[in-house]
Amino acid sequence: MKTYNDIIEFILKYGSVNIKYRVKKEILGESCDSDSMKLLQRQILELPKVKKAFSVQKTSGFLGNVLHGAYFDGFDSTLDLLKRNGVEISNPNMQRAKDSLLNWNDYEKDHFYKGGSFMDEFGRGGFRAIIADLLVDLGCDESNPLIQSQIEFALQHFSGALLHTSIDDFTRPIRFQGKDCRYYLKDCKFPAANHVKILLKTLSWRNEKNLNMVKNSYEHCKIMMDSFHGVIYINCGYLLGPFNHNWNSNVAMDIHEFDTNPINFAWWMRELSGGAEKYPITYKPISGIEKGIMNWIYSDDILSELTDEHLRLLKKYSSLEPSWRKEKNILCDIYFPIVLSIKRAGMN
Repeated sequence: MKTYNDIIEFILKYGSVNIKYRVKKEILGESCDSDSMKLLQRQILELPKVKKAFSVQKTSGFLGNVLHGAYFDGFDSTLDLLKRNGVEISNPNMQRAKDSLLNWNDYEKDHFYKGGSFMDEFGRGGFRAIIADLLVDLGCDESNPLIQSQIEFALQHFSGALLHTSIDDFTRPIRFQGKDCRYYLKDCKFPAANHVKILLKTLSWRNEKNLNMVKNSYEHCKIMMDSFHGVIYINCGYLLGPFNHNWNSNVAMDIHEFDTNPINFAWWMRELSGGAEKYPITYKPISGIEKGIMNWIYSDDILSELTDEHLRLLKKYSSLEPSWRKEKNILCDIYFPIVLSIKRAGMN
């Protein structure tokens, strides 16, 4: 059996520069101003994925072509890639990206504007919520009016959710494509994924009253959603899939939970390795992991518990190592998200 410190030492010995940098900064607390960290940051900027991400940056500073989309096309995914790889927001190109959002005047031309605006109109945290979230990720001051408005909307939805006693209070059942599902009632108050995200990442709203309200509401929402595992849509004349927060599956009890849907393993690991700094909004820190995962990561043969499909999807959607030529590279890609989550939850 390995220990937490054994894994940290393994990563520092065999990991790629991006993972080493993040371990030193986020787990070991090393200053970004040290000579060794500055060297690692310069090496990060030479990584192929990082260079490709900055190659799609427009002269305006906009990352990619659209606000919401895949790597190297969507601003949100491309920024996520850069931050997960350890690129600092002080980087001039990251500052240019921030300025492009602050000065974006022709946003109505964006392909996501119509659908995202419907989400905003129905209180589901859409187009404007994504921009606010990206500005926070890029270090914009929280006093920015758009950020403050989205924080206020998020607080309203958490507060409003406390008035509900069941899922029937804010949704209605409907048949869609031969399946039973639900849609949100317009003007209902119930937190969406982007409401959760912006409160996790910001500090200006935090006082005793607000924190207690949000923590109580979060637990209340989990209870209401405990028995529902489907999709809730927006009904705006047609059904539109919004950004729903997953109230039931943010914690993995055991690695074999992902056996039937290996893609969920990749998304879960990507979420665990997120580059955004987050602060608690629940009574118990959301580590994303439980005892079964801890037992697995500390075992001497973690790869035997994963199929080729788990690994293929992990490499495609979540990996930070530039290549998997050696088993040590694969292990570092698996170890890092888990030990980072252990550290963030104070479980180390």
